Amino acid sequence: MVALLLAAEGHRVTVLDPHPVLPLTPEPDLRGLGDGLGAAGERPLVLLAEAIRLMSAELPDVARTLVLTSAVGHGEPNPVVDRTLIAGVLKEEMSRTDGIRVDRGVGIASLLTGKERLPGRPHIQGVLTDEGEAVLADLIVDAAGRGSNMVRQLSEIGAPRPLEERQDSGMRLYTRRFDSPETCPGPARWSLRHFDGVTVTSVSAGRGTCSMTLGISDEDLQLYPLAGPSAWSRAARLYEPLLPPLTGKPSPGVWVTPRVESSYRRFVLGGRPVATGTVSVGNAWAAINPLLGLGPSMGLLHTVLLRDALRQVGVEDTVVRFDRLTQDLLSPLHHRITDWEERLEARNGGASGTPSPPTAAPDEEIARQDATTVTPVTLARDLQARFSLISADAESSIRTGPSRAQLVEALARRSAT
Repeated sequence: MVALLLAAEGHRVTVLDPHPVLPLTPEPDLRGLGDGLGAAGERPLVLLAEAIRLMSAELPDVARTLVLTSAVGHGEPNPVVDRTLIAGVLKEEMSRTDGIRVDRGVGIASLLTGKERLPGRPHIQGVLTDEGEAVLADLIVDAAGRGSNMVRQLSEIGAPRPLEERQDSGMRLYTRRFDSPETCPGPARWSLRHFDGVTVTSVSAGRGTCSMTLGISDEDLQLYPLAGPSAWSRAARLYEPLLPPLTGKPSPGVWVTPRVESSYRRFVLGGRPVATGTVSVGNAWAAINPLLGLGPSMGLLHTVLLRDALRQVGVEDTVVRFDRLTQDLLSPLHHRITDWEERLEARNGGASGTPSPPTAAPDEEIARQDATTVTPVTLARDLQARFSLISADAESSIRTGPSRAQLVEALARRSAT
């Protein structure tokens, strides 16, 4: 997305992708690019309708192709995009866009420095690839996701340490995948519900593959038996009447994610960048709990903010301007989410319950605005409003579903499933 937006502005872009092809793993991807909610290679992304509208305004050919290939549902409030499909669409669009060079299977070994632009701050003028090639550029964009090595690489060249925060969400995830058109019929969909002691997410990319994830407090030892397929099925059956239909035979085994971590990095401290010539976007800047379904939309907004920063001030001052836009439009949402999760973990106390939602309510202006109008500012407000709805639902839905005691009882039963 960064490459396409910057090439449209007349910049020449080199993309270094360490993966020869999109990596497929037999488990939910919680550390790679974007936010994975599926399993066994499907890895769908939730891209909110508001973000789709922004994509339509910025990259109309990409958005049009996604709609024509049914990668996104028409009129769906939470469109689900198949990761493999959207990667293919973006790859094809880059291949026919002037000014973009893509080197696949090439990683970055270290940063290359040049003459300082600010006293006491290194200037990044390029990277050294793991093949020994020096690639020079006016701006290095770190889009390496949750696994970004930028903090370590900056320390290796003597840059001041950026602000870095990591927070364990306090959740363990138990995921099973269902495969077949009969099991997962209909359009792509995403559902997130909070119940007493458990968060339940079901997601489908609309191609006969879907999955369900049960998220619990990491300290709730009584619910650890969810790792067993029979126990997982007994538990999931409690919530079936309250969720989109998900029937049929699941794949063998339960994929357990023992740690879901949020992260946040800031590379401008006291108004001065720790280094000039480089920025981090998307999950390389900040990552949140993927179950919330907000990460990909936040990432899309972040790429547009980078493009806008370059438009407003030019390459020399991009780092500081990009940080300012990020702090104004995205950082408040990230901090709201992590603060809410911290209260969730404290209130759970290893047992049950959810915290009261943040006091901020959805902005009434958002509900009234023209659905065809979308800007970075309005998308940022939409994301804030969407999180308010998610957190408010967490407070109300625990009163409508099974109790934690019923869940513990279901797990204790030994009947075959």
